Amino acid sequence: MKGRERAVDVLVKLLAGGKITTDTNGKETYQVSERSLERDTKLIRETLADNDSAYQLQQKGKTYWLEKDGALSAEEILALIKIVIGTRSLTREELLRVKDSLLDLVADNKRGPIQKLISNSLVHYTPLFSNGDKEILPLLKDFANWVSHKTPIKFHYRSSVPDAQGRALSKPGSGVPLSIYFADFYFYVVMYIPEINKSLVYRLDRFQDARTTRAVVKVPGDKKIDEGALRNKTYLLSGGTDIPYEFRYWGYPQTALDKLPNSRITEWNREDGSVTIKGDHLASQGALLWVLSQGAQIQVVAPQSLVDSVKRELTKTMSYYD
Repeated sequence: MKGRERAVDVLVKLLAGGKITTDTNGKETYQVSERSLERDTKLIRETLADNDSAYQLQQKGKTYWLEKDGALSAEEILALIKIVIGTRSLTREELLRVKDSLLDLVADNKRGPIQKLISNSLVHYTPLFSNGDKEILPLLKDFANWVSHKTPIKFHYRSSVPDAQGRALSKPGSGVPLSIYFADFYFYVVMYIPEINKSLVYRLDRFQDARTTRAVVKVPGDKKIDEGALRNKTYLLSGGTDIPYEFRYWGYPQTALDKLPNSRITEWNREDGSVTIKGDHLASQGALLWVLSQGAQIQVVAPQSLVDSVKRELTKTMSYYD
């Protein structure tokens, strides 16, 4: 084997994760002197440097191996993996694949510490019950493509409300996917529905047999999504008519501000420790659900329609305990 051919063979083995030595084992493998193998390693090191390669040739004694510089820092990879684990939105198999892909982006010598820091989280990882073992990434791939090309699709959508026998019902539908976002454990799709000339929010994991159609649908300009506004609106606070609102809040203020995008504190009420929080756009249906979840920490001041809705729900709730 000629010098350059041998150097290529050595490089291929190193890229595959192997190690080579310039001692007796290496000399016997290639039937050359130690000096020849050292020339090969020097050539590889210079070639990697000249081409700004992400790999670096490492050496300890007479043993050589490659290490890859990270495309991302160790702390960035750790943060991303922890975030993915915390969402619980992927199946265990999907999570492990994503974890491995992310670890490939960090320098080889930084992977061990990250593995240790996430090992306990992986052992106790529990995906969302509603997802079961249904992989979400294939759906995400399809919908991302349809959003990019504004492709009309047909589908069946599983309702969140079961029938009298406890079965999840699926209804047919059609529309044009406009955007995808993530909030409160789930991925969501904003879809223009030509039948009603509206854009509605759907949960990605509830789609069944979604497929493209030959229909030609033109999405009106006023039905397209403002990506900036979308990022500031969670699915929990969607549904119903957008309303301006005013609350008095006795809990930790940041808890409310984090959940109510674009809200603001307008008054600190030092006598009772509450704050007054106002905002301009809150979906009425989602607002009711969130207010009820806060118990006695919140009082709705406006609008009156939301005050009346809270009263009705609380009266109904109290009737369960008569």
